[in-house]
Amino acid sequence: MVDLFTPIATTVTTLPATSAALQSSLPLIWVRTTGGTLDINAVTYKAKVSAVAFGTSRVAAQQLSVQIREAILSAPASRVNGVLVDYVEEIAAEEQKFHPPILRRSRGLTEVPDLDPLNQMVEIAFSIEARRQ
Repeated sequence: MVDLFTPIATTVTTLPATSAALQSSLPLIWVRTTGGTLDINAVTYKAKVSAVAFGTSRVAAQQLSVQIREAILSAPASRVNGVLVDYVEEIAAEEQKFHPPILRRSRGLTEVPDLDPLNQMVEIAFSIEARRQ
């Protein structure tokens, strides 16, 4: 994924150590594997992966996430640094996310969506099947 996304923006597997270093490296894509296994023949690796787009604003992060989504969903049947991508689909992120507080109303519970314009990141997740050739 690092090789696939690097033409779009700087792509890393670990975040910069400080907030200042993170801000100076924007736009940034942080990729990580959240799960995975080999198939029964030990040929194809099936991974669950997450990509987090960081931008200078919420809008920039959303635009970057669209580019990430387009790049990975168009990857099947192509080679990326010696790896043949067989299949990709978008999935719900595996890890628990922060859930905003729930407002109590007289007619039940309502969740508050994340509409914070200062939130500079967008997370998307995929299931990918690939094999080294």
